[in-house]
Amino acid sequence: MRILSLLFLICNSLFAGAQQHAVQVLDYKGQLALETWCKDLSKSYILLPQERTIIISDASVDDLTPFGFVSKVRQIENQIVFNTNVILVKTKDDSPLKLDALSIDYKLVPHNFIPKLYYVHCAVKDDSELIPVLQSIKMLSNVHQLETKQVFTIQASSNDPLFNRQWSIENNGTPLQSNGIIDADMDVDSAWTISEGDSTIKIAILDSGVDTLHEDLIDNMLSGFDGFATDSTDTKGYPTPNFSSDGHGTACAGIAAAISNNNKGIAGIAPNCKIVPIRIFYYQDYGGSVGVQATTNTDALISGSAYAWRVANVDIMSTSAGLSPLFIGVLSINTQLVTDEINESFSDGRNGYGVPMFFSAGNDDFDDVLWPGDLHSTIAVGASSMCDERKNPNDCSPENWGSSYGLSLDIVAPSVRISTTDMTGFNGYTNHSYTNTFNGTSAACPNAAGVGALILSFSPGLHARDVKAVLNLSAERVGGYSYDSTGIHGTWNEEMGHGRVNAFYALKLAETYATSVGIGDNKISKTLQLFPNPSYGMFSILNPSKLPMELNLYTITGDLIKQLNLTTGRNDFKVNLPPGMYCIQSHDGLYQQKVIFK
Repeated sequence: MRILSLLFLICNSLFAGAQQHAVQVLDYKGQLALETWCKDLSKSYILLPQERTIIISDASVDDLTPFGFVSKVRQIENQIVFNTNVILVKTKDDSPLKLDALSIDYKLVPHNFIPKLYYVHCAVKDDSELIPVLQSIKMLSNVHQLETKQVFTIQASSNDPLFNRQWSIENNGTPLQSNGIIDADMDVDSAWTISEGDSTIKIAILDSGVDTLHEDLIDNMLSGFDGFATDSTDTKGYPTPNFSSDGHGTACAGIAAAISNNNKGIAGIAPNCKIVPIRIFYYQDYGGSVGVQATTNTDALISGSAYAWRVANVDIMSTSAGLSPLFIGVLSINTQLVTDEINESFSDGRNGYGVPMFFSAGNDDFDDVLWPGDLHSTIAVGASSMCDERKNPNDCSPENWGSSYGLSLDIVAPSVRISTTDMTGFNGYTNHSYTNTFNGTSAACPNAAGVGALILSFSPGLHARDVKAVLNLSAERVGGYSYDSTGIHGTWNEEMGHGRVNAFYALKLAETYATSVGIGDNKISKTLQLFPNPSYGMFSILNPSKLPMELNLYTITGDLIKQLNLTTGRNDFKVNLPPGMYCIQSHDGLYQQKVIFK
């Protein structure tokens, strides 16, 4: 019923109020002309300089097309999305993409470091003209996947002086730690007797950017990447400090790998490991019901993920952000190319050992883990309180919010009033270089990722799948919850996953854990493709393998509905079920996909 109620609310919130349009201008001169037009006609507008786009209320498409490409802005609650006139095309092989036979005006640019990926800049006026171009390119024999580049908001998620506040490392139950339960922590202090990390292990912080000159981070900082770089501006992974929230990435980096024993600030979970700052979103004030939101685009997500494993050759990725699968479906946000890049990182990164990728589960207090954390190739991290509960509005902490949970949840980690690094000066959450109140699954994610970095520092021969297994198997089943579901990684609970991360237990298990994955045998059932999603009761699954396969269709609460038997190629299924979200999963748990029935 909760899913159905939410769908009803979402559908009724679309296009609430005056229709807004996003106008993508060609250059600075075009931007000034449009702003002048808006001011002359008293039109309210919002400038998105990162996207060279202006959002305008109460204006017609015909009025706006002289200034640039026009797209309708779609909105659900405080989440928005709109198109650009750029199409991202992935080819099937290394032969070049040729569009000469098509009757379209375009500019073709290959991606700098992602093989077989191209940008097609189309000379079209609006969304309606973009559709036939997409259809024409899709018909070309060499095209594997294509998506419009969209812009959308996402849900963001020692002797060190502040060490005694870091209850995630060692919880003493003191007032400085909000009077939690003693030992409701990740036993990081015990894990440090085994490993404090290794300088060869690199952690990518894919976020709003990291203060690369911070006193507690600079010695661990490597060269970074800006997903919004242009010919004239490139932050190399540094934030654009316009809002206090721009300190988000710096806070996440500090949790994972701030330097320890330097008489400054805090200690990171993996203080000897290195940080690669990758800026994949920024903050924008949309006003009204939307407010200040983390904003990104399709290209920034793909390029940021690709840079991490293809160029920087990182060992760990930590991303404290995501999107509700329900919002993705209703708003028609393109995610397949990003998902493909993530899956390639899992199978091909680290020279074939795969990159463990940690994503925050979300802060919606709802059974709906955010994408990409809901993918089988990633590690979904929920939030725990200082009393070893799922962070919820009624727990022991002084904060009124709840961690998302559900079938895709792997583990939980400390998340409330976490002491960490902040942007230097007045640009972050505070007016100095540290904050004691960073929270959310945004904090839980780098806590767990830091433990993942300790695991690889100690046992670098483990595959990404093994790191996930070690974390799940070694997690503490705490909080008095009923861990009554059993999977390939032991017992599990819908609210807590496999339990709260324990760094010490994880390292002890990693010491003897024998990988069952051979290099060259790690391209698993990620190659399955399910479409369409959302579905209207008829959906297909493409199985490229020569072997048959069995999947199970479950309700969101885990009740088995039916078995799906796959043969090679396309398999069509007709299911008569009430509208809502369901889960399709393989017996080994390695393939998991949520599907929405309308």
